[in-house]
Formats: sequence, structure tokens, C-alpha cells
Amino acid sequence: MLRTMAPTLRRAAIFGFVATVTLGVMFGVMLGMMPVGPAAAQTNILADDALIVAVYENRVEKVRELLVRQHPKSRADTDGRTALIWGSIQGSYDSIELLLKDKVLINQVDDVGNGALYHAAENGHADVVDLLLIYRALINQENRDGRTPIMAAVRAGHARIVQALLDAGADVTISDFTGRTVLDLAREGRSRQVVQILEKAGAR
Repeated sequence: MLRTMAPTLRRAAIFGFVATVTLGVMFGVMLGMMPVGPAAAQTNILADDALIVAVYENRVEKVRELLVRQHPKSRADTDGRTALIWGSIQGSYDSIELLLKDKVLINQVDDVGNGALYHAAENGHADVVDLLLIYRALINQENRDGRTPIMAAVRAGHARIVQALLDAGADVTISDFTGRTVLDLAREGRSRQVVQILEKAGAR
């Protein structure tokens, strides 16, 4: 039907549809009928910044093109998440490597104080964790809850990443704002392997 409309009417119809959908989403969120989580955040980034989207989708050639054009690397979405942070959430290794080679701010954090290393550790991207450590990401950077990247890895049960962070010098004596250490968090989880790794490293 849209194809048979005059161009002006067609644009108006499309705009009206988009506006209706946008309002529906807004009211759905306000009324609690739609979730506000990773999926919603994913929708937000698609409208925010070309580099964030390209890194999230790991479109390496597009990332390279944007960097050559000197596209801002530290621009963040509404949650304070940059292209590097979104890449670390998604595990976009190749795109992250391009950003790091282009001297992106590696320790920039989002609105709750989580940096790229924290997100990579939490989401189980061991290769990204290794890469960020090579580029000297702050290994003991604390978020607003006083939690560090190794705490994120421990809570998620990522034994390989826990070991990598320990080998790189992660501090196991830090406690979060509830007073729990990394070993406390491990014992609350279900990974006996993680607990054993931490005990072997002298965590208490």
C-alpha cells in the first residue's frame, strides 16, 4: 500500500507509524509492561552513535573507517557506556583491538562505575580480558558498589578469567561496600573450582 502513495503521503505514513511505535514503547516502559534491561539498552545504542553500533556488532571494516575519519571514541550512550564498553560486553575482540591501537581511553567507566575490563570479566570473554590486560586496564578498578573485575568474574563463575586476573595481580583482599571479599562472593556462588583457585591464591 505504501508503494502506491505519493512520496509526501508515504513519508507521513511512515513517520506516523514510527511515532506510534515510539510512544507505545515509552508508555509500555512507564506502565511496567516492557522490560528495561539489556534488550532495551541494545535498542538505545542503535540510535546513539555509529561507532558504538559498529563495535557492538563487531563490524571491523566499519570501525576502521570511522577511526580513520577520527570519529569520537569516547562518546557514550545514555548509560555512560562507550564503544569500548559495549564491545567488552559483547566480546567484539577485533573491534576492541582496533580501538586500543587507536589509543581509546581504556579505563573510562559507565554510570555505575564499571569499565571495559569489568564487563568483559562479567560476561566471560577471556580473550578480551587478556587483551585489555595487555593494554594495561586498571585491574583493581572499583565500581560504585566497591566491586572489582575479579569480583565480577567470580560471581559469574568464570574460572579461566579469575585465574588470568590473579596472574595479572588482582587484589583478593579488597572488600565491597557490603564487606564481602572475593572469596565470600565465590562461596555464595556455585563454582567449587573458583573457590579452590582463590584459596590457592591465599584469598580469605
